[in-house]
Amino acid sequence: MKPLRICLVSKEFPPEGQGGIATYSRLLAHGLAKAGHDVTVIAGPGETSASNHPTGPRTQDREGEETIADPLLPSEVKLSRVANRKFWLPAPVRRKGRGIWNTLERSFAVDRKIAALERTQGPLDVIEMPNWGAEGLYYCMHPRAPLVIRLSTPLAQVSRLMGERSTRLGLRLACFLEAIPAKRCARLIANSQFIAKYCSDLYRTADARPVLISQGIPVPTNPPLMNKTDSKVVTILYVGRLERRKGIDCLLQAIPKVTSRLSNCKFVIAGDDIGDAPQGSSYQEYFASLASPAARQATSFTGYVEAEALSQLYAGCDIFAAPSLSESFGLIYLEAMAHAKPVVAFHAGAVPEVVSHSETGILVERGNITELANALVRLASNAKMRQAMGMRGYERVQSRFTAERMVEETVACYRQVIAESGKGQVSLAA
Repeated sequence: MKPLRICLVSKEFPPEGQGGIATYSRLLAHGLAKAGHDVTVIAGPGETSASNHPTGPRTQDREGEETIADPLLPSEVKLSRVANRKFWLPAPVRRKGRGIWNTLERSFAVDRKIAALERTQGPLDVIEMPNWGAEGLYYCMHPRAPLVIRLSTPLAQVSRLMGERSTRLGLRLACFLEAIPAKRCARLIANSQFIAKYCSDLYRTADARPVLISQGIPVPTNPPLMNKTDSKVVTILYVGRLERRKGIDCLLQAIPKVTSRLSNCKFVIAGDDIGDAPQGSSYQEYFASLASPAARQATSFTGYVEAEALSQLYAGCDIFAAPSLSESFGLIYLEAMAHAKPVVAFHAGAVPEVVSHSETGILVERGNITELANALVRLASNAKMRQAMGMRGYERVQSRFTAERMVEETVACYRQVIAESGKGQVSLAA
């Protein structure tokens, strides 16, 4: 079967960028390349600093093209790092609409890079971009290859969860621009039923029903070794950015409730702190202001963690807790379940589509800190329940959420879109 020439666009692509879009873009790009397709990724500029830490020393942006191999994924992809095309604008005008100008400049740079690839390497078969950031804004006005938009949490929802005023003109305009590629693309892909409906209502694209393709991750063939049930210490792990929409403040408020009832619990908080805690402080400072001495002693903040060390944290914990206020999917839950760990989270967004309540974890009412603490105490007090839920979680990921399945379903979608566009005679078989 003819291999496809695919262009994936994601401003954030590892090692620069560790969010959900960056993670699935990396897994998808290398999975497509492993399947024999010609894959080029257009990403944002990298850093000339040797440090890959996203909050580490920053120097001049670098651009360019390279072929990258991933030590964890046996494949190579072509990576083009592209900086925004800066428009000449009077300083007062740029300051007034900085976010909008960034969106326009980014999408223009992406469009020009795609055109350059077409000139030097020949026509592309399909191009995929996320809805986030409206990077497809210019390209969708004059597409040469079919454009596929993969839906993630839209700006409007992020802003609402962060408590920003939805009436702000700049925010409303940014949301409007984000919707344009989604309305004009050849196909929408959604990773959950929740985000498919949410974006269809938001963008008013009800007639263009998104294709549902769940995200996937590499899953070990054999179940991970289970932690010893006779261990006296129960480790509860949080992974993710420390920001309001991820529910970190709710978890921090629950920790003293847990440690007051169980003295053997240890909490590990892994992720970058963006500093949006109450009173504008860091979340570590916020926690210190509300927690008892016992809770503070039982809790450690690691900051950003590299992939290898993060895998060790997953392997070493007993419970995974991430009470996000909403998730378009939630790769962190898959990562925990792939390590055979039970999950505690809020029943919000797409989380119930990933975590099966009372089977692979415990889901509680969104924002209910008392019930969140009760769920953690319940699991921390029952090793057999933890192991049973963890094993069922591993089996769920292995059967439904593998990277291989995500790639196969994506390729099938691409071939369907290409055939419908009339750009080439492509087999519809996956």
